[in-house]
Amino acid sequence: MSFIVQGKSVVKKFGDFVALDHVDIDIENGEVVCIVGPSGSGKSTLLRCINQLEKIDGGGLWVDGELVGYRIAGSALHELDDKQIARQRLATGMVFQRFNLFPHMTALENIIEGPIQVLKRSPQECREQALELLERVGLSDKANAYPVELSGGQQQRVAIARALAMRPRLMLFDEPTSALDPELVGEVLQVMRDLARSGMSMIVVTHELGFAREVANRVVFMDAGQIVETGAPEEILMYPRNERTRGFISAVLN
Repeated sequence: MSFIVQGKSVVKKFGDFVALDHVDIDIENGEVVCIVGPSGSGKSTLLRCINQLEKIDGGGLWVDGELVGYRIAGSALHELDDKQIARQRLATGMVFQRFNLFPHMTALENIIEGPIQVLKRSPQECREQALELLERVGLSDKANAYPVELSGGQQQRVAIARALAMRPRLMLFDEPTSALDPELVGEVLQVMRDLARSGMSMIVVTHELGFAREVANRVVFMDAGQIVETGAPEEILMYPRNERTRGFISAVLN
């Protein structure tokens, strides 16, 4: 069995607040996992630790077979420097609640910036790939549009294309539709459905339970920094065993 993510007793603290409390999680290559739970439960913090935007305070995280943030030399652990962390981070692409597009760049320019500057690929190759990705997310006619000329849903689809342009092994989505008007949510979820069907490994923090039920191989419910329950979507969303899970699902659906 091949894992894209392995977490063993992961701890993350912010001062006295324990955001992740000895979290164990394994995610297989090609698996789509949706993480649900109340605000402050540790969902986004877990994604940020996987992507090394936050440094863990205990336990271990492995992404694509590499220990995150450290290298092992003999029996000792050595922290990676910023350049080494940046190299590790290339295994993951992350899409945030806010789109974070460069406002002075067109959709096409936003997508090609990373591959050219970071991966040192040729501008022509990057441009061809970017046009293919824009078509994939349904925006082939918006290559020369600036972010201000795009709706929130269109900006988020450009952000997804930008992450994919770096050719990650794993895509992380941190509530990617929460900042969108309701009528724009569907277009972003459709792109994510297509991506899931393509076999991309994905971890999605979401409050869209219908999307989780349809797309996820597994749903994880988190509360108070811990994984409370995990299982197939129908198990967690329709027949949850834990009282905390039942209370959350009931509150969201009612």
